[in-house]
Amino acid sequence: MINNKRGSMLGILFVVGALFVLLAFGVVIGIGAGVLDMVMDEAVPVFQELGMVDSFNATQATDVAIVPVNNVIQNFTWMTGVLYIFGIIGVFGLAFVYRLTANKWMIGLFFAVMLMLVISSIFISNVYEEFHNGSDELANRLQEHVLLSFMILYSPMILSIIGFLAGLVLFSGATEEFV
Repeated sequence: MINNKRGSMLGILFVVGALFVLLAFGVVIGIGAGVLDMVMDEAVPVFQELGMVDSFNATQATDVAIVPVNNVIQNFTWMTGVLYIFGIIGVFGLAFVYRLTANKWMIGLFFAVMLMLVISSIFISNVYEEFHNGSDELANRLQEHVLLSFMILYSPMILSIIGFLAGLVLFSGATEEFV
């Protein structure tokens, strides 16, 4: 007996869509953190050299307000990679949430959507690699993001493994007929 199977598709699309959003988020965060790091490296010394402006001590205000923000931005090199790994673990955990609602006939859809994800991750990792392997200032900043750059550059392989494991989890649970 065929029931309404649309609820099963939602879990598959959430898992694969979350992986794609995570990959795009990683690229944007990596490039954004690199640009922000370049801006702060240029701006902080200028703000610290301002000295007194009328009755306002700009150097002291910079030391209190901007330097701590700059310290956090300088730590983005490892924080972005750790957040990316936590995101992958969270998406894999999302597969456990939708485990009971996945129907066996949805395996073909899952593989088709995962194939589209891997193909798009090849494109995204190649674009990121062009920025990463360049000789400009942004390339130097992206090369400082060792963990995040590794995860993005090897994202087709990593997403294939995560997708395979998520597929095993999604389709190994009890089906709706037995629940």
